[in-house]
Amino acid sequence: MAESLEALGEPGMVERLLHRVGESLGSHKVVLFCPLPGSDDPLAAYQWGMPDDFLARYANLIQGSDAWSEALVRQQGEALARGGSLSQQLVSTPALRRGAFYADYLKPLGIDSMVNSIVEASPEVGMHVLAMYNDLGQSEFTPEQFSRLRAVTPWVRSLMRAQRRLQQARRHSSALERTLDQLPLGLMHANQRGEVRYLNEHARAWLGVEDECRILLRNATGWQARQPLQLAQIHPGLTPLLTASLSTRSPVSARLQTQQDPAPGTLVALAAPLRNGPGPAAEPLAQFILVPEAPPHAGATVSVCSALYGLTPAEAALLPLLLQGMTPREMADNRHVKMPTVRSQLASLYAKTGTRGQAELAQRVLRVAALVTA
Repeated sequence: MAESLEALGEPGMVERLLHRVGESLGSHKVVLFCPLPGSDDPLAAYQWGMPDDFLARYANLIQGSDAWSEALVRQQGEALARGGSLSQQLVSTPALRRGAFYADYLKPLGIDSMVNSIVEASPEVGMHVLAMYNDLGQSEFTPEQFSRLRAVTPWVRSLMRAQRRLQQARRHSSALERTLDQLPLGLMHANQRGEVRYLNEHARAWLGVEDECRILLRNATGWQARQPLQLAQIHPGLTPLLTASLSTRSPVSARLQTQQDPAPGTLVALAAPLRNGPGPAAEPLAQFILVPEAPPHAGATVSVCSALYGLTPAEAALLPLLLQGMTPREMADNRHVKMPTVRSQLASLYAKTGTRGQAELAQRVLRVAALVTA
């Protein structure tokens, strides 16, 4: 089970799973029928040991009617109740061999009989069936083989559900990546070893990174096999930021000189630890937010934000400092005021703009800047 879970998402994972099931239960032909309601492929299936066109043959055959098809319809309730069927439970083997299903489908595929187990049956996922076929000349499957197939079915069900969850997570990840690429700032994730886990479009362009680094899913398939990109390979100033941020568990900022075109000459990099996932083994990650040190039209952006959100002059004066990646202490020193004053002004800014921290507020201000410069 653990070995199979490690292979989730890899090409051919399900086929290898079917191979193992077939070998352990004495069959060279195994099919997992797994159509999803509303999908474009109502006969979706994985297979091991069957010819590539077996689904097309099956689709043509079920358009007609014979003893096998009628038995499937007539005894569907009984099959659901017992969790599957031996072929001889649906129709006697002599009757099966006289029908079109045998002549046009089973025999050309080198099959005499079959046994199947219902993996899942629900309106959400439809009917998923795990079927094994014997070779011509072999005896029928036995009740003992049916029992053994039923015994491995929960294992197959667990793996298929995990596979669906991974596919759903990947769809959500792709949607999130598209959203992050639209932000008017650079965004980067790195783990405590300095291995880059993600960069959005601005971060790649400004830092001159060609590696895609789109690994939003932790433990995503193939991550361990690839050569990770190191922060030190991108810019020498990033690794000290990572170390300081993770050791103090607080945001740390620095200015980075860049040579990439069309990147700005100086970037302000703010590194902040990300909240760990569940479990004691969750990998510590840090998030880097990159913005130009002197965003274009900064004055106009501050004026527009002041009008949009009803900011006081003192609150508005913090916005340029925020975009430079300053911490509250640095803002207080720059403004020659006390820390409680800055904290109170930041809290008011968060409330007025509907944001929850410096990173989110910076993103909000940069969106306004993008509109101002459009």
